[in-house]
Order: sequence, then structure tokens, then C-alpha cells
Amino acid sequence: MKTVIFACVHNAGRSQMAAAWFDALADTTKARAISAGTEPATRVHPEVLEAMREVGVDLGGRTPQKLTDELARGAELLITMGCGEQCPVVPGLRREDWPLEDPKGKPAARVREIRDEIRHRVVRLLESEGWIRRTIRRATATDRASVEALLTAAALPIDGVAEHLASFFVAEDEGRIVGAAGLEVHGDAALLRSVVVAEEATGTGLGSRLTRRVLDEAHARGARAVYLLTTTAADFFPRFGFERVARGDVPKQVHASHEFRASVCPTSAIVMVRRQTA
Repeated sequence: MKTVIFACVHNAGRSQMAAAWFDALADTTKARAISAGTEPATRVHPEVLEAMREVGVDLGGRTPQKLTDELARGAELLITMGCGEQCPVVPGLRREDWPLEDPKGKPAARVREIRDEIRHRVVRLLESEGWIRRTIRRATATDRASVEALLTAAALPIDGVAEHLASFFVAEDEGRIVGAAGLEVHGDAALLRSVVVAEEATGTGLGSRLTRRVLDEAHARGARAVYLLTTTAADFFPRFGFERVARGDVPKQVHASHEFRASVCPTSAIVMVRRQTA
């Protein structure tokens, strides 16, 4: 078991988010996280609590704590949060600094950007060290039953899954499929579909990881716009650049897909689009 310490001055923002993301995404048999500060505050910043709550991570029970020699004993790595000369130093401990802006007092949109940057850095750390809990990979034919079972349990349509399975990505946890997201490419437009996460994996950022992976795939395949339909997640997708549009604005080739049929997805479903950038 390896221990990583995320530390800053007040342990009320960046280091709290980093440790929470780490614990949500790491294989807990391999690594764990501690967050601390040299001058701990009395509470986690409210704007940080809200930003993390938006992605299903509850920091409400966390209290800033002081970085002590006892706390640092046996740790593998100290990651500081861009606090310059005020950043803590633990002699003999491998150290890495992440130059991140302090979210305290920032507008909600900026706090979300900092939150997402921290998550990105945590994922890269976990992948580089081999501590990532869930692996995202391309789906294979043998994954079809598991993907369809997840979708059915979430009351999402399975029409067209078999046809487009080669463009799906799945999240695997110890050999079991715990998440999926699909892509249909129709000319220079694409459809993001079937984003689903098993109940036990909710609140870990897995849905966001899957969504980003599919969007990367759409970009790599030349899609200039990515569309989606949703009845329950209209507040989830704007963080990826999606915005609402009218059904009439959807290209004919996407409109002809399985999901746009009224028998599969109701006409009351919200249509969203993300314009791809270079």
C-alpha cells in the first residue's frame, strides 16, 4: 500500500479535491491519499464543496488537518499545490508540484475548471504509477451482454448497441464491466450515446472519464459536431461544452439513428450539441 500526500497551506481547497479524486479513482489495494496543510483552515471552502458535489463527490465530512512528521511517515510521494515558497517540504520524501490556482473566492465556473484540471492530473498520476482502479478500453464483442445489462438497469435504450459496439468504450474493474459509453459516427457528425455507470461506481468521476474518452474518439475520427439525447442528464453534459439545440438543427444522418426514433427515445428528450474545435 502506497501513500500519497496532497498538501498546500490551508488544506481547504486544491489538496482536498486532489485527495478525494485520488481515493475515488485509485485501486485501494495499491494506494491511498492523505491531504494536509501547514496552516490548516477550519473548514473546506464552500465553493469547493459545491463544485465537488456537482460531480457526486461529497467533501462534507472532511476537515483540514496539519501536515505532521507522523502523518508523513512512510509516505511514497508529496504533491504540493502550487503554493510557491509556502508549500510544505518533507525531507527525504519524493516531491512533485502541481501549479494550480487557489479556488478560494473564485466564481463557480473557474472552480469547476480547477476541479477538472486536478482530476486530469490525478488520473495521469494513477495511470503512470499503475494505481488506477478502473481501466477504460474499447469494447469487444464479448462485452455486448454486459453493456446491454447496464443500459437496461439504467432504463436506457439498447437499440443499435450491437451495430455500433466497435465504437463503444467500457470501464473494467477487476474483469467486470462497470461503465460504458458509445459513439455513432454519421459522416462529419457523431452521436454520443449510452453513457452509463454501474450503481456502485457512481460519484467516482467514471461517467466523466468515459464521456471524455468518447469525445476524443469523435475528434480523432473527424467529427465536426457531436450530438446527444437525454431525459435526465441535461445538467451533466454542459461541462463538456454541450449546449441545447432544437431537433430541427440535427443533421439528417444523425436524425436517422436508432436513438432519434420516438419508439426508443421520447420526443420530449433534450437535444444537445458540442461543436468540435481543432
